[in-house]
Formats: sequence, C-alpha cells, structure tokens
Amino acid sequence: MKSIAAVYNQYGKPTEVVRAQTLDVPEPGDGQVLIKFLRAVINPSDLGMIGGSYGTLKTLPAVAGREGVGEVVAAGKGSCLKVGDCVRLSAEAGAWQQYQVAEASKLTVVPRGIDLDMAAMAFVNPPTALCVLDLFEKLNPGDWFIQNGSNSALGLFLIQMCHARGIKTLNMVRNAEAKRPMLEKYGADEVVDEAQFDAKKVKELTGGKLKMGLNQIGGESVSNMIKAMGKSATIVTVGAMVSTPVRFPTRFLIFNDLRLRGFWWDDWRRTHTKEESDAVYAKVFGMIADGTLKAPVDSRFKLQDISKALERACQNSRNGKVVLEF
Repeated sequence: MKSIAAVYNQYGKPTEVVRAQTLDVPEPGDGQVLIKFLRAVINPSDLGMIGGSYGTLKTLPAVAGREGVGEVVAAGKGSCLKVGDCVRLSAEAGAWQQYQVAEASKLTVVPRGIDLDMAAMAFVNPPTALCVLDLFEKLNPGDWFIQNGSNSALGLFLIQMCHARGIKTLNMVRNAEAKRPMLEKYGADEVVDEAQFDAKKVKELTGGKLKMGLNQIGGESVSNMIKAMGKSATIVTVGAMVSTPVRFPTRFLIFNDLRLRGFWWDDWRRTHTKEESDAVYAKVFGMIADGTLKAPVDSRFKLQDISKALERACQNSRNGKVVLEF
C-alpha cells in the first residue's frame, strides 16, 4: 500500500525542508492496526521539532506531526481495537501521513460523536492546560489566574477551563483592543496589553489575590507578571517565545514566597502510565463533548498541500489552528 506523507530529511525551516512524499505502508502485524488519516493540526511544537529546536527530536528522515486522529481500517491478529475505531494517530510514527501502522495497545481511543477538529487538537494543549490547573495550586471559585500569550490555543483552553470552574482570568496580549472581543467570547474576565502592563494596577484589580500564572512568552512579559503576583503564588512556564533572559528582583522570591515552576506534557506522559494519560484525555473529551472546550480554526489544507499549510502556520496573522485534511 502507498501513502502520502509529510517528510523531512533534515532539520530546518519547515516550509523549506518538509515535502509531500509517497511511502510504502506494510500490512498490520499481530497486535497492530492500520490507521487512515482523518484530521490533524499544526502546533508550534511541530515547527520546533522540524526546526531542530524542540526538547526531543526524531531520527531523520522523519514523518512530521504530533497531533491528529484517524480511523482503524484494518486490524492484525490479537489487536485490542477493531475496524471503525477512531484513535489518536501515533506521534512517534508521525501524524501527517495518509496511512500508518501502529501497536494497538499504545493508542488512545477517541469517543464516538466527538467533533473531529476538536479531537485532532485534544492531545497537547488541553492536557497541558488541565495539568497546569490541577497539579500546582488549589484554585477556588473567585481566585485569579494570569497568563501571557493568552490568544494562543493553550491560552484559550485555559480561559475556558477557568471560566467553567469560576476562576477569574487576567489575560496579557499584544494589541489588546483588537483581541479583547475574541478572548471575552471564550470567557476571559480581563484583557490587558503587554506594552501597557502596570503591576500595581493589576494588584489593585485582583485584590492582590493572583494565586497562579502561566508563562508562555518569557522575557519582560513574565518579569512584569512576577511583580503582580499575590503572596505564595506560583508561575508555571511551558514555553519561551522570546529568548530574552527573565529578570526579576530577588525580593519577590524572599518576601512574597513566589514559586517558579516548569511543566512539559511530553515529559509527564513519559513518566506516567498510559492509563494515567488516558484518564487526562478522558476529562478533555468530556469537556469537548459538553461544550466546555471550543477552539477556532484558521484555515484548512489538504495533506498533499503541506507546504502551503506550513506557510500559513508560520504567519502571525493566524486566528486559530491550521487544520490538515485528506
């Protein structure tokens, strides 16, 4: 069987090194399944992995793509899955390919009835958001949560999860006036412009009760966030979109008992069982099913047009995820 796949033979600029190629796909062996590609999305981590800057890299040549869903179309002897099951595409094998063979026992099943676009983006950002909220601080209704990069996919999922729990969110973005309507649509309580961020005003607005923060940006953005946090607050870093060093007065650690932590979903998955990971996914699927979680789609491209899709994914003017179909 032949399969179209998005392949890169070297690390580099995604639009230059990723190309659609035709690969041979074997028949599924014992305990394996053949999966047909249905839907996938392009994440910043995909771009980092292709560029050679991500925390873990694939052996080259490699099929790109970490997140997507497909349908089981053939099952080998002894497989725990059956034809027709919807599953997460194997990130290890590369999600951006028309067909792939994978070990059935390692796959996560997607419940029937879940919107395919949302299912395709359910395995990276929503679990990260859920773990950030659940693993570091006990937040109660009425507590405040601050984040930068709030218009990202992760930021929107966090806004919605907080809104569902009655947790108030203060959201830092560039060009706040333009982005405020969209963020408020997803449940944001306050939206502030990073260029006009005033830690003193933020403390007054939140009553000094900013208990937790999420940093996706780094640099001056998180330095400003640090100054606005309440007593014994925690800031969790999951990304660093700018390379500027984070500078902060030592007194915030000493007198405010501020805690700076980090989180990486990939590492959490590696250090926990599949059953524990699937339990997190089950919560995400539940929130998708009941309408708690939604996400905008910027554009759609055929998998065969991967170069055009990557070009769009690299543009700052995007408003939502770039979706791949076949």
